Amino acid sequence: MSSSSWRRISLALVAGALLAGCEDMTFYRARSDYFPLIPGSRWTYDVRGNTAIDSVVGDSAVDGRTCVVVLRDYAPECWTKELTAIRQFTHLVASRGGQEYVLEKRYRLIYALPLVLGSNWNESFRDTVVLEGTDTVVVKDSLWGRVAGIEDVATPAGTFIQCYRIETHREVEAAELSFTTDCEEWLAPGVGLVKRVTGTDSLVLTAYQTGR
Repeated sequence: MSSSSWRRISLALVAGALLAGCEDMTFYRARSDYFPLIPGSRWTYDVRGNTAIDSVVGDSAVDGRTCVVVLRDYAPECWTKELTAIRQFTHLVASRGGQEYVLEKRYRLIYALPLVLGSNWNESFRDTVVLEGTDTVVVKDSLWGRVAGIEDVATPAGTFIQCYRIETHREVEAAELSFTTDCEEWLAPGVGLVKRVTGTDSLVLTAYQTGR
């Protein structure tokens, strides 16, 4: 067999090995949980030199719906995970004349599932709320997100492979609670959030344990 034939065979074998490796990584990501909500799980983060701790407490029911309670730096949050979405319970209120008025109360979309490179999602909420009988407030809450990349991420807790890099943009218009947020997050298989950058603020994982 000629040397050129051997080269063609070698190149074909290398290409086949690379393709098999890519397929293995695709199956690896498909089998992995990128947002584990397992009771007993705990994540420790460094936030600008300060320590923040997230932990999964267990199941509860909020607003007539079963959810998982997560203590985010000891403040309770309620999350749900479905086949097509991960949602967080949002409850925005405004105070007028010593009375509280509900501006928004729902499970809002955070991530659309399954996570696939290049996928994107959006959700818009709109309502009108009357405060003190005369002050009309238009409430808007919109989110746009996408899976922007697949990257390896080095943190003090270790190096995590095949992380999904998520980009989100959220706009909230709700009286004095109005704000805009642009965020990048890195979710690691079997671990969850390992890094977040929001504006000039950053959060990075320093330690974690997985519940059972």
